[in-house]
Amino acid sequence: MIRLRRVIALGAALMLVYGAGFGVFLTQVPSSSSADQTPTEAIVVLTGGRQRLSTGLKLQAQGLARKVFISGVNPEVEPEELAGFGPLGKAQIDCCVILGYAAANTLGNAAETAAWVRAVQIRSIRLVTAAYHMPRSLFELHRAAPDLIIIPHPVFPPGFPEGAWMRADGLALLLSEYHKLLRAWARALLHSREA
Repeated sequence: MIRLRRVIALGAALMLVYGAGFGVFLTQVPSSSSADQTPTEAIVVLTGGRQRLSTGLKLQAQGLARKVFISGVNPEVEPEELAGFGPLGKAQIDCCVILGYAAANTLGNAAETAAWVRAVQIRSIRLVTAAYHMPRSLFELHRAAPDLIIIPHPVFPPGFPEGAWMRADGLALLLSEYHKLLRAWARALLHSREA
């Protein structure tokens, strides 16, 4: 009986920690677009939707950065195929866009981006990805490039406009992303202990 009570108490404590962590995670998910117009040396777009790419190219056309680095591009995609995504067409792709083909997930995006910014000596970026993906992307990028200045620029996928995350389908997506962030945090903790 005492053992059962301890198991129940432990389960309740874990649920409390889990719920509190999810609450903290929700405060980190942007609920509106960035109003920060500070220029950076580059815009980094993490692939995962047409909206991310078009937003990154639009921001570059507005003069917020000279270069756009797109991480996680499908190896079969050629640069000219992206011309229709930006406001300046092929000229913008030719002059200002660098494609990264090495990343297959968020951890890979961070490693690929960190390698690129080191290679070209960039110290500041504007990060474009989905709002729900931003906390994990920032976590991985800060680990891969701790000295990099990052301005988050969230986008809101179709079906999830600004402020729509509290619907049932939005909460399911957020819970899934929270679990991925927990795994990323656990992996980082294990690596720090091994170092």
